[in-house]
Amino acid sequence: MFHCRSVSHHRTPLAIREQLSLTTSQQAAWLDAHQGIEAVIISTCNRLELYAHVPAQKRMDALWRELLALRGITPDEVAPYTMVLSGVEATQHLYRVGCGLESMALGEPQILGQITHAYEHAHDYHTAGTALSLLFRSAIHAAKRARTETHIGNGSASVSSLGIARAEEICGPLSARNILVVGAGEMAQTIVKALTQRDAGSQITILSRTYNHARQLADEWQVQARPVTALKEAMIEADVVFTTSSAPYAIFTRDDVEPIMDLRADRPLCFIDIAVPRDVARDVAAIPGVILLDIDDLQHVIEENLAEREANIPAVEQIIEHELTLFWNEYHARSVVPTIKQLRQQAEELRQAELSWAYNRIGPDCADSRELFEQFSYRLMNKMLHHVTRNLKAKAGEDDGALFAAITRDLFGLEEPA
Repeated sequence: MFHCRSVSHHRTPLAIREQLSLTTSQQAAWLDAHQGIEAVIISTCNRLELYAHVPAQKRMDALWRELLALRGITPDEVAPYTMVLSGVEATQHLYRVGCGLESMALGEPQILGQITHAYEHAHDYHTAGTALSLLFRSAIHAAKRARTETHIGNGSASVSSLGIARAEEICGPLSARNILVVGAGEMAQTIVKALTQRDAGSQITILSRTYNHARQLADEWQVQARPVTALKEAMIEADVVFTTSSAPYAIFTRDDVEPIMDLRADRPLCFIDIAVPRDVARDVAAIPGVILLDIDDLQHVIEENLAEREANIPAVEQIIEHELTLFWNEYHARSVVPTIKQLRQQAEELRQAELSWAYNRIGPDCADSRELFEQFSYRLMNKMLHHVTRNLKAKAGEDDGALFAAITRDLFGLEEPA
């Protein structure tokens, strides 16, 4: 059965979500330790989700407990924020997430790439087995359809674009401001791309703990890069600081920022902290002249085209319903494949045994007869099995499909598939 555990921005404050943020290496270690089990982890700034295909709820509970243990947290501590989904509800939730219906910014495009990466990551560690591979490929296909066949993504705002919009509300056009981007990962890249499209490229400086990463990103977008040792000088010059690092702790504390503000000649400094865990300590906001916004503050940005995208929700839900139906049909059809294989293997063994009996009686000189017997027996076997296999596949998608498979195994003396 499919299971999902989800902690997301819908019901979980940022202070809790940042405690659940998993690094790529933590996810890799967990997946590596669970090879042979079907499980996929989705960890973003707005959600931590675990999908698994396991037979029992207890097994899913154990996997969730082991995943949370990476952050030193127990399931009970996050139980008030955790969605527990199984079966159809679990699969439907993945489709909705992939299509952007569960995103902070309706229809935002980044989540599809994040789900695709999560699936590929699990595949690399051999935890995306047959069932989850079928599910994730189908959900990804549905999300692509939603983006090409509806307007759900038209003008949709990602977290980074929401941050830029909020900074412009506070500081005015960013093309006239000095901008510092701290970090050089995927989120930093989306910010730099969006800023250059607003003609703010000449004012951007990228700073990262790994200077080579900052340099590569700066070269790609023709902006400036500076080493982490130049952080103090870069902050004195900056008007807006976008923080996107993957550090597990705050890299800007009050003790760090207060002396810098003393050197800025009363110029205000705006922090847009879209990192999870947060890069900027909350008490930094109490420093005179500092404006601090984190990822949850961005939810209050009013999007002009939100109503247009909301109007596309029914069309997206129709796509989800259609793709889910196709998925479940294929999933159930595949569930009877082991029974069909066993049935055909049994029939082939009987066919070969009876051919041997016949060949021993017609003698070695009747080659033409042997070929005729071979063709006749093969055709007869296929015709006799045709209706059984066709009906098994047809019944597989129905509520009593498993019962029909069990009856078939019992009638033909087949073993229960592993």
